Amino acid sequence: MNNDSNTILGNEQWVQWIEYCSYKCNHPETVTKGSGVEKLCQATDVNFGKNENGWILSNNNREENLIVSFQSPTFINEICIYENLNPGSIMRLEILECQRNKWWTMWQSKSHIDKIPLSHNIFKPLLRRYRFQSDTIRITFGSKYTDKIGIQAIKLIGSNIFDINLHRPSILQAMMTLYEQILNDTKLDVQFLIDNKIINAHRNILCCRSSYFRVLLLDDFREKNQAKPIALTDIDYETFIELLYFIYTGTYRKSISYDMAIKCMIYSNKINLLSGKNAAFEKISYNLSRNRDSILSMYRLVKQMSPAFDLLLDYIYELCSKCMNEICKTQEFYDLDKHLMIDLICQSAQRRDIREQATS
Repeated sequence: MNNDSNTILGNEQWVQWIEYCSYKCNHPETVTKGSGVEKLCQATDVNFGKNENGWILSNNNREENLIVSFQSPTFINEICIYENLNPGSIMRLEILECQRNKWWTMWQSKSHIDKIPLSHNIFKPLLRRYRFQSDTIRITFGSKYTDKIGIQAIKLIGSNIFDINLHRPSILQAMMTLYEQILNDTKLDVQFLIDNKIINAHRNILCCRSSYFRVLLLDDFREKNQAKPIALTDIDYETFIELLYFIYTGTYRKSISYDMAIKCMIYSNKINLLSGKNAAFEKISYNLSRNRDSILSMYRLVKQMSPAFDLLLDYIYELCSKCMNEICKTQEFYDLDKHLMIDLICQSAQRRDIREQATS
């Protein structure tokens, strides 16, 4: 077991004791021991949603308070309340600072919530967190639409150290969320028309990540005020979607195909997106190292576009220097233009000689 005091250890606890129940205090004669609020003690989510076991509160639409405590103090990160009858009555959650005997609000309903059309619900709001440990919380019920609610169990999730990064999404997660808005056709502040399809995107992200889009979008905004979608005729829809994925996340998908990586490399070069070009080059290089049948076709392509892809060309020379005998036996090699054939043989031989001299 790791005893490092700096290691964050999570824990889950269920209600251990009922410290106070306003309903029980007001109506003691109606609460039978073991059948009322005491049912919450050590209750869990077993069979949740299958029955109405738990504490049933008939409060005649009055505000009620329930104070519960758990086995040990912890930095509270989450609270889960298993509502198994008429969900939606919880109005406030508070935490007790024992040292000062003071209650602090972790969550409060900003307005009345209409009745939730569910018979069961796990209430798990995003909490305001505090830098002290506690084992006691107070729940305020403010039912407005029903005089009977049911709670099966209450779970507390905490940690031994205050985790400042909890609920803070990484930059990649945040950018993925924004990218998903594109896939969901969310109306955003810039639109492109490609292959008769509309693609929405975020102007600020494109302008920050690409000098090409910065010029395109800012000039277009000044001159046309984005009255119509910007038509792009030099790229297909699928390639643009993949390129947007890179612009938003800084990487291509792991599942990107070899052909798509080539398209992205070429278009990234065209719009001077160097990072996109190099990332696509890495994908292509990996494929070439595992599939030598693609080497010669890629060689012809990069030679046609030289010097734009000379880095990839150098990698192809290096690959060929290690398997030239095998490549020379293929029909594709014999079909090469004479000058390309001579260039490939000479460059590969030169690299093989350098490698052999270095190891001798």
